[in-house]
Amino acid sequence: MASGSIVDEAIAWHVRLQSPAADGTLWAEFTAWMEADPAHADAYDAVAFADDRLSEELAGAGTIATPSPPANNDNEPGALPWYRGRAFLAIAASLVLALFLSPMLLKSPGMESIAAQPGETREIALADGSKIALNGGTTIALDRKAERFARLESGEAIFMIKHDSARPFIVETGDGTLRDVGTIFNVRQSADGLEVAVSEGSVQYQPGSEAVTLTAGKQLRVKRGTSKAIVSAIDPATVGGWQQGRLSYRDAPLTTIAMDLSRSLGTPVTVSPDLASRRFSGVIRIDRDEARLFRQLESLLGVRARHSAKGWQLTR
Repeated sequence: MASGSIVDEAIAWHVRLQSPAADGTLWAEFTAWMEADPAHADAYDAVAFADDRLSEELAGAGTIATPSPPANNDNEPGALPWYRGRAFLAIAASLVLALFLSPMLLKSPGMESIAAQPGETREIALADGSKIALNGGTTIALDRKAERFARLESGEAIFMIKHDSARPFIVETGDGTLRDVGTIFNVRQSADGLEVAVSEGSVQYQPGSEAVTLTAGKQLRVKRGTSKAIVSAIDPATVGGWQQGRLSYRDAPLTTIAMDLSRSLGTPVTVSPDLASRRFSGVIRIDRDEARLFRQLESLLGVRARHSAKGWQLTR
């Protein structure tokens, strides 16, 4: 790629990857560029976030020809790279550079906060055909002017994203960023950290120099306060099972199970401190008859379930 500012390069990659001619070689070169410097990922994210705005402006600026593969030699003296033509940069650079230098602008007035209360679920239909389902006790922020972006503020959601290789879907969480091209994946954000499980397609965690790619049947966990991502196998059929009232676990602490039960039932569920380290593997089926559900959990988890005005507590 010709030399230039990081923003110029990010704009160039953004347009190149939209071409139907983009192949595996081009994507490999793009990945190498992203991994070369964390600032590259930040710049490219700014381009992706601004995509909808750019598309509207560029439509009035004329068609930009599909570029030829970059030559090995430098550009001829005085010649501008195809992507630095006046018609493109006059519109794109000002928008993308503003986003790149001012992250607060990403939280535009178009951001809308949507919540699902504990004990209820909600489904959100996006204009491009994608869907997001919210579990109970979940809050998400969407930008209606850039619908390929969401910020999961708390709780759990499953994303069913329509394929668009030119416009990746970005999910921002308190523990990292996810980039998706078209797939189904579940994201859980809690006080313990971040958990991502993929049912179909693939998702990239922390796109950039330390990117971790998750394919179908893979699950990632990042403990709050750490940067280490732990990847493990998972049955794709269990991803988002909460939608059918089915909670699946593999060596999960009882505190996580209590949190999930609280989210699904709308009733607080806690664990006594002496059980905090106990773990469980298996499937729990949600029963709206709480008394019956907790009698079953006593046997399944090997605990006692006590009910009070404050909710349920699992004890020895």
